[in-house]
Amino acid sequence: MNIKDSAKTIVCYGDSNTWGRIPKGERYPRSIRWPGVLQNLLGNDYEVLSEGLNGRTFVAEDPEAPQKTGITHLRSILKTNLPIDLVIVMLGTNDVKNIYNLKAEDIAKHLEQTINIIQLEATKNILVVCPPDIVIPEDGNIDPRYINSSETMKKLPELLKKVAEKYKCNFINAGDHISSSKIDGFHLDPEMHKKLAEILSKKIVKII
Repeated sequence: MNIKDSAKTIVCYGDSNTWGRIPKGERYPRSIRWPGVLQNLLGNDYEVLSEGLNGRTFVAEDPEAPQKTGITHLRSILKTNLPIDLVIVMLGTNDVKNIYNLKAEDIAKHLEQTINIIQLEATKNILVVCPPDIVIPEDGNIDPRYINSSETMKKLPELLKKVAEKYKCNFINAGDHISSSKIDGFHLDPEMHKKLAEILSKKIVKII
């Protein structure tokens, strides 16, 4: 916790890649996860709060795990951390799972709903981060939940960028800078966490 009263508050709202899931493992140490690296890069003038949850979606519902439906809990997350200077939104990877049967356009609409809540309840300052594409693991075994999902994933950068521009949000396509792990195809290796944090830090100091 940053106890500097003047520190600007950044909420990192995401899924397992924000939480810090190790590909086919448990959880990275704080110093490896991109929100932790980001905190170190930005220093004490900022407080970086990690609100990552494994399996989180924008709006899609998993009947067996309702806590993963992000929009259901978004208001409470925002109100818990007020006042907020910036919200970083990095979701979409779980939304392309076969179980939800969503089109890329559906996911873009779900981002719109998410932005509307954040701008109404917390701040106009939002940085939308489109996650990197799913890749084929080195062992060739694609997670069955993601078979045929890459086609949908490839459409997200353009669609999410349009939504971000519509609501005057900042946007980064993470896939332009980092790639998913070859170990499982959709989580991030340590060097990718570091690189993502570096890209974000440069953007953030221009926003707030």
